[in-house]
Amino acid sequence: MTGGLLRRRVPEPTGSGRGWKEQLRRVSELCLLGIVAAVLCLPLLTVGAVVAVLSSAVGHWIDHDDLPPWRDMGAELLRRLLPGAAVAVAGGAAALVVVRQVRWLASGEVPGGSVALVALLVATGCLLAVVLLAVPLLAGGGSWRSALAGGWAALLRSPGAGAAALGVTLIAATLAVLLPGAVLLLPALLVLALHAVYRALVR
Repeated sequence: MTGGLLRRRVPEPTGSGRGWKEQLRRVSELCLLGIVAAVLCLPLLTVGAVVAVLSSAVGHWIDHDDLPPWRDMGAELLRRLLPGAAVAVAGGAAALVVVRQVRWLASGEVPGGSVALVALLVATGCLLAVVLLAVPLLAGGGSWRSALAGGWAALLRSPGAGAAALGVTLIAATLAVLLPGAVLLLPALLVLALHAVYRALVR
């Protein structure tokens, strides 16, 4: 009888230890994915393709609790290299134009003053919000063209989602400046945050 009482008093395992280990494994997968993505972005022309593959991988991670096979991600990267390069070139050119315009307006070389500068910054913020909201739409093989169209529609439907996307990106940029070593870990986490913003505020 005493043995039976003791057996009843022994607590059953709750699995909490396995729980935190599983969460650590999942976060580690994202961090590893972010490191690989950061390295692959070094040639710059690969940025568009890497962001698209990263979005697909993060979307799969959210839906299936695991990353897709690395072989599949590599094959998708190869398919997206050419269109991604065009996006990278266009994005780089747009960034250079904006930087030059800001410098000219701030220095007074171009008429318009502070009003024109504020208008330029607001327009740039809106375009950046469209791009950020387009990132989750790249998951599942979506093209940049359709994703950007969807990002524009999402911004019109939910301006708060655009503001939230800009906010999480600003936080990531601040962390990258304050903690340079975190740059390797941030890409996947930022894309995860953008997916969360889109799913919470747009869908």
